[in-house]
Parts: sequence; structure tokens; C-alpha cells
Amino acid sequence: MDMKDFLDMEVIDTEGQSVGKIDTVEFDKNNGTIKKVVIKLDKGIFSRAKETITFDQIEKIKDVILLNVLIDMDK
Repeated sequence: MDMKDFLDMEVIDTEGQSVGKIDTVEFDKNNGTIKKVVIKLDKGIFSRAKETITFDQIEKIKDVILLNVLIDMDK
């Protein structure tokens, strides 16, 4: 999978809630694995809210990214 494939990919938390889309991905320079992912939270047109998750919080990557954590959309 290419880096461009990740950008704007939909992110779904453990409750099946679509929480946003991928903004940036931080890779480990030594081994090329994903370290962190920044999600642009879907909190409305004018929101700039973001959430950073670590790779171990990702359950599965397919057409969407499934998380193994709940994202608090109220904070």
C-alpha cells in the first residue's frame, strides 16, 4: 500500500462510528513501519480537530481503517 492510499481514508472506531479521515502518517525511519496516524475528526465544516493514534490502536487496514479504541468526539 502506498502512502497516498492512506490519505483521506475513512477511520472507524470500536463502536462502528466513522470518526474522520487520515490526515498524516508518521513512519519509523529505521524499519518503515507506521508509528502514528493523525485523524482529521469529522466534527463539522469549520472544525480543525485532530486525534493522534498509535499503530497498536489500529485493528485492521482495508478500504477503511478499523480501530480497536473508542474516539471521544465530544472533547
